[in-house]
Amino acid sequence: MTPSLVFDLLLAGALLLVSWRLLQASDLFQATVLFISFGLFLALAWVRLHAPDIALAEAAVGAGLAGVLLFGTFKRIEPQPGPSSQRPGSGDEPFSASSCRLDQAAACPGRFHYLVAGVGAATLTALLVLAVLELPRHGVGLTGIVAQNLGSSGVDHPVTAVLLNFRLYDTWLELGVLLLALMGVFGVRGAHDLRGLPMRSTASPVARRLVGLLGPLVVLVAAYLLWLGDHAPGGAFQAGVVLAAGLVLLRLTGLPSVDRLPRTALLSCVVVGFAAILLLAVLTTLAPHSFPLKYPSAWAGSLILALEAAATVSIGVTLAALVALVLVVDDQ
Repeated sequence: MTPSLVFDLLLAGALLLVSWRLLQASDLFQATVLFISFGLFLALAWVRLHAPDIALAEAAVGAGLAGVLLFGTFKRIEPQPGPSSQRPGSGDEPFSASSCRLDQAAACPGRFHYLVAGVGAATLTALLVLAVLELPRHGVGLTGIVAQNLGSSGVDHPVTAVLLNFRLYDTWLELGVLLLALMGVFGVRGAHDLRGLPMRSTASPVARRLVGLLGPLVVLVAAYLLWLGDHAPGGAFQAGVVLAAGLVLLRLTGLPSVDRLPRTALLSCVVVGFAAILLLAVLTTLAPHSFPLKYPSAWAGSLILALEAAATVSIGVTLAALVALVLVVDDQ
């Protein structure tokens, strides 16, 4: 047994163990920590599967900013001692999410709920197994088709060609999901823009100076990752997450960030990625002898770079705005 195989088996075991503990966790804080750990292990698994693009996105979004959003949400819904946090019939003991245990039926969902959830999970597992069994045994997949058409895609990296050319509508819908998520959080908060959020207390001068120095470096790294997507792992999502991380650091240290943007500028940055692809879809639909979202061959590379730049701005500003809205509870 080779060392790499031993490592892969340990990694697979860690994924199963963490996922099981995550499903069994009754404490929200513990579940959040386990979710972040699962994201880090999953990013490492994607590296072992030679998919660095997905590994970068998983580590940055799944284990990074998603963890921040979950911690912020946990802080907002954490029960506080008082009349509203006491369960009827429990005396003076405040109710806590950690009191929900399988051996305390009064503090947990009923057994029927667990039965329904178990049946649903088993059904989904069976459907996934059937789908895998239906796959052709000697299928070559789409690798050959992508390689055959890579020359006309406008880029040299197959992942970028798939996400920004052959299946551009996937990326378009992902930007739409981010936009809907931000709209939902704005609706829950009852806010119109970010300028009304309470300002954080001023951080130490050392932290402010350090983050101020990191600002240009963050922009440079985001631009490099954006350019790198043409021929290597990188692209809009990775660059957008780096940009979002820089904006979040600025917000946490009290420096100007997305919360200083006027409402029109904020909305423009959020929708520019989705709107750019929508404009391309309309133009290519109306153009003669063309198909929706099909680039002109001579302009494919330039159009992909422009769309990725617009998507980077949308992803970075949207994620930073989500974090600012969710973490505002810590400022109150």
